[in-house]
Amino acid sequence: MPKEKFFFRPSVYGVILENDKIILLTNKSNGKYWFPGGGINVGEKTEDALRREINEETGLSVEIIRPLLYKESFFYYEPEDGAYHAFLMFYLCRALPGTKLIEDELVDDLESVNPRWIPIRKLKPSDFSDLEEDLFAIVQSLTKDKK
Repeated sequence: MPKEKFFFRPSVYGVILENDKIILLTNKSNGKYWFPGGGINVGEKTEDALRREINEETGLSVEIIRPLLYKESFFYYEPEDGAYHAFLMFYLCRALPGTKLIEDELVDDLESVNPRWIPIRKLKPSDFSDLEEDLFAIVQSLTKDKK
């Protein structure tokens, strides 16, 4: 696609860890897993966007612990017929006590559904929608950090 057809999209995603499980959502378009998060609005601080996106997609309030991964990506998203130049920033997060996952029908997202706590040991690279090897390595490193 010609570069004038691309949209710039900085985005943030939370890797929410608890007892060797992480929260993942299922993508409607391909049935694979992805992390809660999404685009940063113009004028919105990165951490505010991360908290907002996680809350919209999972119902959780989180503590942001540290950055985990930064990737640049170019992709086409068919439902919006748009091409994107994306900066993807992944942060390690922890759910705040007293917050819980929302019901599936309350998820506020066009692409992601069904937030679930998934045991890390059950994941494989092909389970992820994109950046499979990078994301799998990061998730695996989180369990190693605790040992």
